[in-house]
Amino acid sequence: MADSFKYIKESIFQGVPHTGLPSMIVKGADQTLAVKWSQQSEVALSPTAGTFTLKQGGKVLLDAVPCTTLGASLTPTSATYDLLAGATTGEALGSDYLEIWTLTAVVHAAPITVEFRRSATLVLSGLWPMVSDVDLVARHSRLDDLLPPGEINWARYRELAWEILNRDLIKKGRRPELVLDSYALIDAHVYKSLELIFRDLSTLVGDGRYTEFAILYGEAYTAEWEVIQFRYDRNEDNAIDPGELESGSPSLWLGVPPGFPSSVVKGG
Repeated sequence: MADSFKYIKESIFQGVPHTGLPSMIVKGADQTLAVKWSQQSEVALSPTAGTFTLKQGGKVLLDAVPCTTLGASLTPTSATYDLLAGATTGEALGSDYLEIWTLTAVVHAAPITVEFRRSATLVLSGLWPMVSDVDLVARHSRLDDLLPPGEINWARYRELAWEILNRDLIKKGRRPELVLDSYALIDAHVYKSLELIFRDLSTLVGDGRYTEFAILYGEAYTAEWEVIQFRYDRNEDNAIDPGELESGSPSLWLGVPPGFPSSVVKGG
């Protein structure tokens, strides 16, 4: 029992591909959902059995159905489930969905079963990045001369920056899939990417200039959130409608908002 408990504590579950974000399930589309189960040491496990459950609030859409595929041959994926379009076609869009993966693997010669839960959102379309290495080099023409050993481009940093940006949207009460203006996030994505790049470079060579650049772009990223504006699909009709303009940071009113009847304040 001690070994089992210790191992469960050390389990790592990730979505595949790894995004560090809630699962985005496209409504009415065939798609494959996948997870990776590994140890803290990054050793991937090969489940011998597994089921998949999908819930929307208290409603069970799929109840412990067998995973479509399992095993080491899927590396780096431990399990997949082929979700058919019909399972979501008639369901409401929203962020109150939950995936439950119940997987069994043999560890230290004993089978261990764990349940992994991952929040999910039913969407019409995902939010996609628009930044490439070209946008980064446009800010620093010799940037490619600074590529760390083993890297062929800056994709790893751009991907992490995109994850952070999306998590910041969620923290600010915005659902990423409802942002209709992807271009509005380009500068923030560039700033965060460059911050991560120069912060990493400062650890490799210890050059103070790189630390200064990292601080500069970190501050630029923070400041950008104060001016970002984008169309936000509040009614989830996958169209740009009048009055759907939102700011990146929600407003906090401490006094009487514009247009609020003064008679209400005065008690008239």
